[in-house]
Amino acid sequence: MRKLLVTLLATIALPTAVNAKETCNFVSEYYPDVTIEVDNLKGYFVNGFGNLKYKNKPMMRFHTGISNGYGGQYFHFYKLEKDSEGKDQYIKTGKVVSIIGDQVTTGTPKDKRKSGKVKVFFPDLGSGYYYSLSNYSQPEKDGRFGGRTKAITAVLKASDGFFVPDKICKEKFVYYRWD
Repeated sequence: MRKLLVTLLATIALPTAVNAKETCNFVSEYYPDVTIEVDNLKGYFVNGFGNLKYKNKPMMRFHTGISNGYGGQYFHFYKLEKDSEGKDQYIKTGKVVSIIGDQVTTGTPKDKRKSGKVKVFFPDLGSGYYYSLSNYSQPEKDGRFGGRTKAITAVLKASDGFFVPDKICKEKFVYYRWD
């Protein structure tokens, strides 16, 4: 009886394929150590949640989705930690710009569309991240100046460029595309 109980408990406790966490990635086009890893959560049809990472170390939290109405696709980047009241600390919020080849996906007429590499851009993420690094009370830890690390520099450079989705992210989280 005891073996049966142990076996039953072990079976329940072990992760199964149904509970397995799947992820996909957006990789910086020119700084491949900078990625956005997105969890593929079932039940979230148009929302993606994850982290922007440098060499697999989380640097910021990430969220994307589709606005109601004309809005288009949006992004939010947050600091990893919440503020003293438990609220998210926004770094930057804005529109996601999807590109195929050299064409913007939402503004290219159907008869002008060409195939190409799918990329996304997060306008103003670089400046938002830069100003989120300020620490006036401890200048030596100010990520803009005294506390600048290789990770911060790489994320800043990648933030002003394109991110290329893998196949899963392209299908699930690049909402406006024809390729």
